[in-house]
Amino acid sequence: MSKLKPLIIIIILTILLIVGGCLTLYALNSESQELSSNLSTLEEDIENQNWNEASRKLEEFHNKWDKTSKVWSMLIDHYEIDNIELVLSQLISYVKTEDKNEALSQMSSLRTLIKHIPAKESFNLQNVF
Repeated sequence: MSKLKPLIIIIILTILLIVGGCLTLYALNSESQELSSNLSTLEEDIENQNWNEASRKLEEFHNKWDKTSKVWSMLIDHYEIDNIELVLSQLISYVKTEDKNEALSQMSSLRTLIKHIPAKESFNLQNVF
């Protein structure tokens, strides 16, 4: 029985590691989809040049991102979070100045960065090798 004890511990730890990885990926995917959905409604307001509503939604998004980034900072590379925060600050500036083209450009960049994170963290052959 004593020879099986280390094997059982290794199996349990491996299972816990795999389950933890799956839960992390699920959390990243669901948060990324929710953030992307929020950006879609914001993008409609920018396209329609509804700047007051866009500013309000952007503030809500920024608050949501602040909460999300605290969790993500424990799970992913801080470089990715820094990139998102940089683009978000530029987007805020463009919405304040009501610059539609630049705001839409930053929206596209922000959406790409947010969608990229779960793909980068997922377990597949491209990420392993």
